[in-house]
Amino acid sequence: MTVLKKLALPVGLALVAASCQDLDVVNPNRPDAERATAQPLTTETFVATSFRTWWPVAGHDDYPSWAFATMAREITSGFADFGQLELSAEPRSSWNNSQVNVRRLVNERPWYELYRTISSVNDVVGAVNRGLVIENAVRTARAKAMGKLMQGLSYGHVAFYFDKGPIIDENTRLDTVRTPQFSDYKAIGEYAIKQLDSAIAIANANPTMTFPVDAWLFQAMNRDQFVRFANSYAARILVYNARSRTERAAVNWAEVIRRVDAGITADYAPIAQPDILFDDWKRLVARLRTAGRPSDFGRPSYWLVGPADSSNGWVNWVATPNDNRLPFQMRTKDRRIQGAGGPATPGKYIGYNLNNIFAADRGTYRWSHYYYLRAGVDLTWQTGAQVAMTVAEMDLLKAEALIRLGRAAEAVPLINKTRVANGQLPPVTLDGPPNEPGCVPRKESGACGSLWDALRYEKGIEGVGVNGVIAFLDARGWQTLPENTPVQFPIPGRELATLQLPLYTFGGPGGQSSAPARDPERCPVSGLARCP
Repeated sequence: MTVLKKLALPVGLALVAASCQDLDVVNPNRPDAERATAQPLTTETFVATSFRTWWPVAGHDDYPSWAFATMAREITSGFADFGQLELSAEPRSSWNNSQVNVRRLVNERPWYELYRTISSVNDVVGAVNRGLVIENAVRTARAKAMGKLMQGLSYGHVAFYFDKGPIIDENTRLDTVRTPQFSDYKAIGEYAIKQLDSAIAIANANPTMTFPVDAWLFQAMNRDQFVRFANSYAARILVYNARSRTERAAVNWAEVIRRVDAGITADYAPIAQPDILFDDWKRLVARLRTAGRPSDFGRPSYWLVGPADSSNGWVNWVATPNDNRLPFQMRTKDRRIQGAGGPATPGKYIGYNLNNIFAADRGTYRWSHYYYLRAGVDLTWQTGAQVAMTVAEMDLLKAEALIRLGRAAEAVPLINKTRVANGQLPPVTLDGPPNEPGCVPRKESGACGSLWDALRYEKGIEGVGVNGVIAFLDARGWQTLPENTPVQFPIPGRELATLQLPLYTFGGPGGQSSAPARDPERCPVSGLARCP
């Protein structure tokens, strides 16, 4: 794509393919968009490779996953890499949005990679709209459907992460734009879903459309599977774009159910290719570099696993002042955390290890005796299937929708699917888990949890290690983030400087977009037992 002279658009949009930093210099060696997309097979390559630029910043690489997962208290770590140390420090402070912040890639990388993907597929969709034919009608339609899908996925994550951004589509003439027009995250999320619906419509009109396994979505798909994937992602955007308890309550939950019912019926798990598509998030969550010290970069947090504890360790840990907290060994009936052989026996997803791997002067509240083993060990993070969207996630989104719509009885079997099969826990009822010793989950007070608590616990345990950003997106909508955590990120300081716009940021005491005080147990509806 041409680097347009004196183009006053975000660097992430204007630079895409050229990877040039100077907006005042035209690169004579780079063909413009129309010339680059005049060759059918070359044009198809642009869209066929777009998924791999989107994938890392959508929760499968280190930026922004480590920042989000540690802010959500899903994972805990004492290392400074990837911005996690500053952003997960307690008490919380505002995000340093300076372009010279050494951790600036937390919001800078997703901004540029998402808009890079958008710009690339815009060129393809625009070329097809202008009459470009790629071999035949179905193959041409596939390129456009993929382009629309990637617009939807990319804008969905722009909406998740940022307060605002420009919406640039295949009809925008970049050489005529001088001042970017910003849309807020709500409008961007709505736009993203419209693009997914456009992809669905194109696919539905082409029943023989298929996607090969070696590129595109890195999992072989027929038309119906493609449509189901797009619907499941639309369900994600509807729910996860909420910034607060109020916004999450206002989600169109009936539409969420419709999308889930039209969505995936098997886990979406693209096939990794070394150095092309891999899941570095899974690698670092499970990393073992020293014998006897598994998960030596980050570990599951007690905030994640603690509600399963049947001793008083969890209750006492929560009641202890933050700076005085120390790790402890749990007892639990959940076989995803503890095996049948006792508290030191690994579970299906998580195991126990006595070593503490983080410096005490960075806060013993970061310490955890629990390590992650479900995925990412050895070289599995770059070979084979990388589970990225599960049927369990969709079931639990539907269960939340049913509870919020006053249909909690229909949510019970959806919560029990993984709870019983994977956790080997007794099933919940409308009253929640059986109110007995060893109840899972427990409230922070030690009381047995409600059906609402069980839903949120199940979502956390089944989701850990699958995607590095979803726990944060849930936590801000459930009002379980620590007070003053940024609930979204600003446009990167580098971009603001390029556009000559004022620097701004979020989070911290008295700051904009700061999470309110935690309120973890308030029920979204009235009438549920044990649910205030």
